Amino acid sequence: MLLKESRPFITSLPMVDTLATGKHVIIDYMTERQFSETYLMIQEAAENGDGFGVDEFLNENLFREELIGSDCFVITCKETGELLASFMLAVSKFYRGASSVVDPFIIVKSTARGQGLGLFAMLKAIDFSKRLGYEAMYVDTFTNNVALLHILKKIGGFQQVGLLPVGGKMKNGEIVGSVIFYMELSNDCT
Repeated sequence: MLLKESRPFITSLPMVDTLATGKHVIIDYMTERQFSETYLMIQEAAENGDGFGVDEFLNENLFREELIGSDCFVITCKETGELLASFMLAVSKFYRGASSVVDPFIIVKSTARGQGLGLFAMLKAIDFSKRLGYEAMYVDTFTNNVALLHILKKIGGFQQVGLLPVGGKMKNGEIVGSVIFYMELSNDCT
């Protein structure tokens, strides 16, 4: 339901990788249970003003509708199986042509922050997007999402292409802007 048909590189999942901290993680397809857990993580982030607005996904069904046809992945702790982060690759709504531009949704569990998981997830999102044949990536984030803004700067290659003065609403009612970034993706990886 959530995932598109299997593609050649995706048959290599699950895959084991190592965070900069030395912690071993598993990257795999998102299960239904993990999708629900990811939604709850996004709601918690919205409550705390951490990259998502309180009015962004009013219920899990709307979140599911938003991600129909997307490629959804999780990063779990190899030792415990705990969900640490999720990244979902959706066809961008900013692109008016075919489905060659991707928009990543990334969320790191609040108790797992500070381990470099956001950077790790974004790098995996870029890598997987290239392998899936996307030509470009749009990333839109709130102006107050300091963590993601830092990650995008650290990765490099993204250019800011837009700024919307009204991006979303925080729990306290404050309206924040949305910054839009763009990156060309090279499809030369195998």
